[in-house]
Amino acid sequence: MTTRQVTTATVSIAELRDVVRVAVERHPEARSRIEAAASIVLLRSISPDPEYVACFTVESESEPGRFHSVDHGVGVCDCADYQRRGLRCKHLWSVRILAALARLHGRQAVAVAA
Repeated sequence: MTTRQVTTATVSIAELRDVVRVAVERHPEARSRIEAAASIVLLRSISPDPEYVACFTVESESEPGRFHSVDHGVGVCDCADYQRRGLRCKHLWSVRILAALARLHGRQAVAVAA
């Protein structure tokens, strides 16, 4: 098993809001999924897979305690929305938002502070 060290930075709600604003400006057709993803970032669990760098486990927004597998590298999720549409779901967007916040701080991972 390969493990990777994840360093963490705390980001503000204002930074989260800015990342969401930019994402919506670039992808207006995905506004509702991006905003739902921001809720996931704030309120749900998102955990990196210890073995696969681009894979995450993301807690469902609508069903707390249920988790979805997201491969950020390939851009796929096992949720019904992604399986049905084949487009970025809110779980993929939540990982993208976290990645954008991490880049702001030059880190691999971030935590959001109220």
